[in-house]
Amino acid sequence: MTLLWAALMPHPPIIIPEVGKGREKEASATLSGAERLRQRVTELHQAGNSPDFLFVLSPHLPYAPGALFINAAPRVTGSLKAFGAPGVAVEAEISDMTQWIAASLRAAGITIAQDALEDISRDHGSLVPLCRLARAFKDGKLPPLVMASPSGLSLQHALLAGRTLAGLTQPKTWALVSSGDLSHRLKPGAPAGFNPDGAIFDRAVVKALESGEPSALMELSPAMRENAGECGLRSVLVLLGLCAAPVEVLSYEGPFGVGYCNALWTPAPAGAAGNADRGGHVGAGTAQGKTTRPAAGHPYALLARLTVERQLSGRPLPSQAEVSAIDPEQALWQERKACFVSIKDKDGSLRGCIGTILPVHGSLMQEIMANAVSAAVRDPRFSPMQALELANVTISVDVLSLPEAVREGMELNPKIWGVIVMQGRKRGVLLPDLPGVNSVEQQIAIAAQKAGINNLDDIQLQRFTVTRYYEG
Repeated sequence: MTLLWAALMPHPPIIIPEVGKGREKEASATLSGAERLRQRVTELHQAGNSPDFLFVLSPHLPYAPGALFINAAPRVTGSLKAFGAPGVAVEAEISDMTQWIAASLRAAGITIAQDALEDISRDHGSLVPLCRLARAFKDGKLPPLVMASPSGLSLQHALLAGRTLAGLTQPKTWALVSSGDLSHRLKPGAPAGFNPDGAIFDRAVVKALESGEPSALMELSPAMRENAGECGLRSVLVLLGLCAAPVEVLSYEGPFGVGYCNALWTPAPAGAAGNADRGGHVGAGTAQGKTTRPAAGHPYALLARLTVERQLSGRPLPSQAEVSAIDPEQALWQERKACFVSIKDKDGSLRGCIGTILPVHGSLMQEIMANAVSAAVRDPRFSPMQALELANVTISVDVLSLPEAVREGMELNPKIWGVIVMQGRKRGVLLPDLPGVNSVEQQIAIAAQKAGINNLDDIQLQRFTVTRYYEG
């Protein structure tokens, strides 16, 4: 899927004139930022870059503990009648991409909850941004929507959702609206009361957007998040996971004691420095502009490197013709399998590793490309790679067999079998034949730790094999 733009938008009904009745002017910076955002988006659409569908994340859709809630209704309608403005309304179809995206996110390890919610009048988190954006589309008609609430996700899974969305491949164009207010406790008289942590939280969010780096937000303590009284953190993390680059902050203020932030990511015009370049990435290959791909190696690993090169240079990912030039044997690329892409420094230390345990995409070619991009710039354990690093890393691709449940008497060997440890909705994965992992007990303990599983008494196990492909 081709991402045309992605935005963070606040959702206070008071900024709608029919609701605010003059008080909206107290949020003048927010109104100005929202209008700049709408104008920028309108210009993209007028240039022929209008999305096939709009993905809307709202914390005011139903809350599903431990899951991403997705609205499965065929169409939605809603108004701000509850806020005294029944004439401010939204009507739109739900995109036929909804179920495919839900399945793709589920395959990446994200729990999905669904219900059909046709009347979204109680969801001002969606209504306010959509009402402001409607004029950016031809005749004021919104495109089909995918509607979801990230409120039930852990911070890690919110970031993973963004990374997964970034890697999905379909011949569709789309845009993301991450709806969310920041702290609700910025000053005395704020809706949730005052707490000094509110301003600290908001500064952290604005800094993360401006840098494109989510790590500081991932490290916020539960107490800090509770003290801030936020509702938009997970919307922000999905946005950052998706863009993996600085997001332009158009406005921030807290006039009513609640933090409102408008921010926008757009791709760079051809030949210009874009969001990725503002994050510190430089030209293709090495500093001299030469390719860093080795002359020999398996086609899977060569494709992974070429994909990373293109991603870091801001150029289009490899085309089908370029993939065929690596190896013309179509059967090599079209088989549908899951894989992991691992990037290591020359000293053997890990630089990035992202993968899938079940195939998410239509072909292994697409699976490798999506996971290569994520391993390079979306592994939350590391900062995004820069192009200058390419000459000093090695890349490998592990192609996985389908997992099978481990039953009594079946072998587990950390040198041969990878393991999946499951407990309820928690799932941890560890590849086989990793340095320093020498026993089954150690392998299971590490996989469980990755999933946040502390008690091993009630776990389920699956095993899988991998075939590892190298560059040289």
